[in-house]
Amino acid sequence: QISVYDHLFKIYSQQCCWDWRLLAAQAYQESAFDPQAVSWMGAMGLMQLMPSTARRVGVSESEVFDPDCNIRGAVRLIRSLDSHYSFIANRDERINFILAAYNAGAGHVDDARRIAQKYGRNPNICRGHVDEYVLRMSESKFYNDSLSQHGYFRGSETYNYVNDIRTRWQQYRTILK
Repeated sequence: QISVYDHLFKIYSQQCCWDWRLLAAQAYQESAFDPQAVSWMGAMGLMQLMPSTARRVGVSESEVFDPDCNIRGAVRLIRSLDSHYSFIANRDERINFILAAYNAGAGHVDDARRIAQKYGRNPNICRGHVDEYVLRMSESKFYNDSLSQHGYFRGSETYNYVNDIRTRWQQYRTILK
């Protein structure tokens, strides 16, 4: 067992075609499995939904701290991001982009993709291509680039977020086969 919410991860992961252990790794990264967590930015619950995002994915203010509702909403967001990045054929790479966009917003990730392409990198490969520019989106040269529509963001946070989840997911897969 990873958490007391494993049964919910197993149910909802089917709706986004993810390994339930990946969803659990993301929840750990978001809240350390604390359904009452509130971030300094105002994200709430197990999967740290921002209030506007929660409303957009059908989670009301009264439901946001309910683990079932919070995970359900997060999976709706993941499905939306999966659709947004559906042109990325490699499923593993698409997961990287979904995780990055869940953390920073698809607009910021798309800015990094455009800038990566400008500098000769493959915009559909995160590792070793786009992630280099995610890291650099806190540098004025990149967030002020005409291709950047969403401006500054803490790319190191997003970079570490994706890598930490992937590392934990691998650990969970090793522990629970």
